[in-house]
Amino acid sequence: MKRSISIIIIIFTILVVFFLPFGIHIDLGPGPNSIISMIWEVPINPAWYSIRFFSAFQYYFQFCFFLLVFVLSIFLLIIGKYNKKLFILSGAISELIPLSLSLPALFILNSQGENLFPIIFPIPLLMIFNLIILFVINRLNLIKMM
Repeated sequence: MKRSISIIIIIFTILVVFFLPFGIHIDLGPGPNSIISMIWEVPINPAWYSIRFFSAFQYYFQFCFFLLVFVLSIFLLIIGKYNKKLFILSGAISELIPLSLSLPALFILNSQGENLFPIIFPIPLLMIFNLIILFVINRLNLIKMM
């Protein structure tokens, strides 16, 4: 029973990481600001632009990589290789990496005056999900060894 619940939690985590938005892309140039997930990107002002699919893997992989590390940390927490503190720390790092990559990008401009690197501010939905998963794992006693 615990094994099947653990597998469901891991599958649900993968779905959440891929489908929930992880950040807001701020475009200081002529392009639109947008909300970004791993598999979709929706412009905030959809009057001129449409939904783009799989643009995060194409343009924003440096921000997405740490979300995949978060999925790995949930798996390691369930099998007992991680403790709760490392799990919360990996969730916080997965939220802070896009911010720490975006802040210097505010000041790096190309010759046309546009930002050379993308500016993405994190949406902390994954951190909230992180805490909910930790609560569920504690409640159901799914951690093998702590």
